[in-house]
Amino acid sequence: MPQLSAPKNLFRYQSGRVIALGRVMLITCFLIALLLDRAEAAQEAAGIFVFLASYEVLSILIALVTWRNWWLDARLAVATHALDMAVFTAIVFSANGTTSPFFLFFVLPLLSAAIRWSWRETALTATALVFLHLLAGLLVAGSETFEIERFVVRSGHLVILSLLLIWFGVHQRFTRLSFPIDDVDPALSEAQDPLIAALTFARSATGARSAALILGAHGEECWDCTALVGEGRIALSGCKALARDLDGSTLLFDIRQDHALTRQPEGHFRFDRASARLNPEEVSRVGMTDGLVVEVQTGTQQGWLAVWDIPDLSVDFIDFGRELGRSIGGMLDRFALHSAIEIGAAARTRLSLARDVHDSVVQFLAGVSFRVEAIKRSAKDNQRVRTDLEELKRLLVEEQGEIRGFVLALRKGRELELAEAVAELRALAERLSQQWAVKCRIEVDGEDAAIPLRLQLDLQQLLREAVANAVRHGGADRIDVALAVQSGQLSLSVHDNGSGFPEVSGDEAIEPRSLKERVERAHGSLQLRSAPGSTDLHFSIPLGAAA
Repeated sequence: MPQLSAPKNLFRYQSGRVIALGRVMLITCFLIALLLDRAEAAQEAAGIFVFLASYEVLSILIALVTWRNWWLDARLAVATHALDMAVFTAIVFSANGTTSPFFLFFVLPLLSAAIRWSWRETALTATALVFLHLLAGLLVAGSETFEIERFVVRSGHLVILSLLLIWFGVHQRFTRLSFPIDDVDPALSEAQDPLIAALTFARSATGARSAALILGAHGEECWDCTALVGEGRIALSGCKALARDLDGSTLLFDIRQDHALTRQPEGHFRFDRASARLNPEEVSRVGMTDGLVVEVQTGTQQGWLAVWDIPDLSVDFIDFGRELGRSIGGMLDRFALHSAIEIGAAARTRLSLARDVHDSVVQFLAGVSFRVEAIKRSAKDNQRVRTDLEELKRLLVEEQGEIRGFVLALRKGRELELAEAVAELRALAERLSQQWAVKCRIEVDGEDAAIPLRLQLDLQQLLREAVANAVRHGGADRIDVALAVQSGQLSLSVHDNGSGFPEVSGDEAIEPRSLKERVERAHGSLQLRSAPGSTDLHFSIPLGAAA
């Protein structure tokens, strides 16, 4: 099946790494700028340099300890955010605060808040930083280094940038990670096991080594588990919940450290013990170590998707996992839909073939039996018997050609002109006349039209069934058929001189089942009128419905 590229890039789904590395690079560049700035007073520059050098050492330590530790990254998020704001405060309150390159130190905590949290935290951070900048400007106003014009311009820039990043924070929740499910759907429709296809998709999307789907019917506690662990496959079942109180969020877990972390879309991190959020017995049965668990919902099932042994697990996988769970549920629903469509199509094909075989082969064999019986009655006249057998042989050959045409129609579709369709119907009427020993005549009235081959086959089968019913059940010896096409509607009327149907009330009118099913499939209608000595059938079928 199509494979998605695993997140092998160091910074894919790693906002914590980006923020930590950006902090280190930013302070390093600022320190280099201070060393090259000879205009700065030596004593004053030394104090700022020592402060910023300490900040750089601390930034490097933070980057090292959180680089591959999502738990510490989440734990230290608020503390490092406060540290960044404190550094910005120290810079803006320095002697040269309003003209120093502090602008990037304003952007860092603002972007961090927008990436890590929601628009509320972004707005609070922006308000605090702008307030500190204005306060610094008021405190140093009147000094020789203070430039009122530059101060006003930069204050405006900070306000505008704050509004833009707050807008980004507001709309970040509407951003959804996208998975190319349309590329996977064809493989799903052909896969023998949709669960294996979905698990392969989940592993490929996350770069994980192992994944499991634990699903049960809605309202039931018991579930079945299908897992891909390395190159092996595991199948389990149970009646105990794998996870507790997920509430639609993603749970990051580390079984060895007993760490668990979750967060609602607009909420804060929630720290817990893995043993309190996951069922230890079920975790050990599946063999989970560290990874993520997310709820999965389909139209008929509910449960969990567990993915573990992820090389670069980070807090970003909380949002990533939530979307992955939705996508897996959607994939399973779409597979179920594909299966239902295929089953329905197969059922319709079987019914159609059953009707066609009944109305052609079965009815023809019934007619042959009718002729054989007549031949037996005239067995004393050898010449007549030979003539009847030759006629029967000819009918068999012609019926063979009809069946070949029917098979051809199943393989490909085409359209016939009305004249060609009528010629085939008249040839069929002649064979039916000889087969059933009746007089069958066809009259045509209407405009020129193109007849879909499927509809032409339906007309032939309707005529076969109508003639067979008239002879076998009504004892008719004359059948008149009228065919008309007008305004995209095809009408077929069949009149016979048989005994008719038994008298019944209007609400209990008899309609031949095979004929009715065939007409309804073609989106047409059937009317039947019967009286002693005659029966009238009227079929009305739209031409476009059978195209």
